[in-house]
Amino acid sequence: MTASAHIYLDLVRRALNLAGEELRSHRVIGEIMVHERSVILVCYSWADDRTRIEADIALEGRGGIVRQAVVGAGRSVGLPNDWVEDILPAAFGHGPSASARFPTGLYPSWERPGLRVLAAPANLLVPMTFLASLRLRDDIGYDALEPAIRIAAQAGIKRAERLRRLVAPYLERRAKEDGELARTLEKRLSQFEYALDRFGCGLVLNATPKSLADVAALAGEDGDCFGLASGEFQQAFYVEKDKAVQQAMLDPVPSPTGDPKDDAWLGAIGEHLAQRWGLEAPPWTQEAAFMGGQRPYFWPDETLARDIQIVETPPAFRRRLLFTYAEPLMNAKFPNDRRSECHSGNEGAAPQLSPEMLLR
Repeated sequence: MTASAHIYLDLVRRALNLAGEELRSHRVIGEIMVHERSVILVCYSWADDRTRIEADIALEGRGGIVRQAVVGAGRSVGLPNDWVEDILPAAFGHGPSASARFPTGLYPSWERPGLRVLAAPANLLVPMTFLASLRLRDDIGYDALEPAIRIAAQAGIKRAERLRRLVAPYLERRAKEDGELARTLEKRLSQFEYALDRFGCGLVLNATPKSLADVAALAGEDGDCFGLASGEFQQAFYVEKDKAVQQAMLDPVPSPTGDPKDDAWLGAIGEHLAQRWGLEAPPWTQEAAFMGGQRPYFWPDETLARDIQIVETPPAFRRRLLFTYAEPLMNAKFPNDRRSECHSGNEGAAPQLSPEMLLR
């Protein structure tokens, strides 16, 4: 339902006060973050052993304590069960000054807070939701994350690496101290990209790249497109049977993308495909701009995989200090009869990964 906010302002304030009182009795802080017409509920609790305080952030599902408190409080004053999603956002209004308007604040009071309400920009709402998702419960699935996923996409956060950079300052200390947290972090980053595609918010190329020069052009416009564009190019290359056409797909000289790592991958891809398919390595692949830097990169950057990456990485990549697997450009279109047998007899070998996972 949609309602005019002014009719409900007094009821909203009363409901927020009641919810804040209840949450105080449970010794937690609830938070309602509003972004345009989307609402995210989060619960904060903490433990203090007198040496340090550890915060716990939980995303609210249908049975979460914050959800129950606000729904119950709304019902007691005559608001519908979905008042937080349908009525509360309208109370903020719109525009850059919306964050300063009612009902921003602490409830039942600033001195005795139990519930915090604010209009949240994407660079706050997205990392807070991600941190909360590290401890997902059974009643929270992808659908519960959809509002935050769409907000992230609208803010241009469409790749796991960009999300990683956004949340890194919040996790730096904990990730170093907690190995399990680091593993969960990687899992959630992978799920983030899956969720973007599931809700139709993922990257979309403006054109299908027919050469590595096209890949570079697309990446120059949007660096996040490099993995997707290179993957699309490789699929087109693999299905092409005419060697002259394949050579023509490698020969055009790319313009540097501005990202030294992506440029090194461009050079490695061009040289590697030429070597694997018996073509001539284009001269541009040997130019300094496409030869990498002075430090090694491991893709994917998993400590447990580094030994096998150091052993298996093919020449075009390792000479650029890019360490990956025996077939770094494997995807669904890669011909079965050309797959490397480097893993033969090695049952514990790491699996091949898609270029989208490797390159970004």
